[in-house]
Amino acid sequence: MPGALVSWWFDAGLPVIWVLVALLGLVFGSFFNVVIWRVPLHKSISSPPSHCPRCRKPIRPYDNIPVLSWLLLGGRCRDCGKPISVRYPLIEALTGLLFVAAYARFGFSLLTVKALVFVSLLIVTAFIDLDHQILPFGFSVTGLALGLLGGVVAPPPHLARALTAAAVGAGFILLAILLWRYVLAGVFRRFGVDQKEGMGFGDLPYAAMIGAFVGLKGLIVALAAAVVFGVIIGYIARTAGRHKRGQPIPFGPFLAIGALLGLFFGPQLFDIYARYAGLA
Repeated sequence: MPGALVSWWFDAGLPVIWVLVALLGLVFGSFFNVVIWRVPLHKSISSPPSHCPRCRKPIRPYDNIPVLSWLLLGGRCRDCGKPISVRYPLIEALTGLLFVAAYARFGFSLLTVKALVFVSLLIVTAFIDLDHQILPFGFSVTGLALGLLGGVVAPPPHLARALTAAAVGAGFILLAILLWRYVLAGVFRRFGVDQKEGMGFGDLPYAAMIGAFVGLKGLIVALAAAVVFGVIIGYIARTAGRHKRGQPIPFGPFLAIGALLGLFFGPQLFDIYARYAGLA
């Protein structure tokens, strides 16, 4: 009976729940900004409290409201007046949006909790890789363990399929690294292009984590989308002069974008492609 009442309240108060989920995402997004900034620098995420990166003065609680405070302050520090990057409210807003999307997709269930954990890992790791060209091993391995645990308590995918997808994800990255280092890199050098690889062994457990969370169909969609987005955005960035020839572009953010597609639409997109290609 209590469970039925809770379920009824969530269903009847759907708009209210969406707002609460969005607010939860905004709060977590604010915390993720701290993690993204401090973890690669091996700094504590709890001390010192949030402060202006320019003047180092602590941010007052009423100036630390996700998105809203940045807008009210015009994107500047109250004390020194120096600009604060727009990326902070964007990460907060992105987290809120993805939290709502997860709830809209999976409803009031353990699958939503699993999706929120996955989304959180993707946001943090993608931006760390964007800034530092590293995918922290601890995040990927912890995410892999949580994804496999999700295969037990909140399938799909079930544990066996999660393990299979994790192995395929790691194997794909390993094959791509070996292919680049021992085949493609030499081809580029023959044409006088010193192209550095954008994929490293840090991507290996990351792809395994993605597979554990989204299963084989979702993984295939994620990897395909990551490659397509990586080629297109890399070409645009270099054509526009944002990246020099030979400068590596981190692959983690593209894997994260692909993983989101795999999470929300993986089986559907895979089945559409299979029908189009005559595989089903």
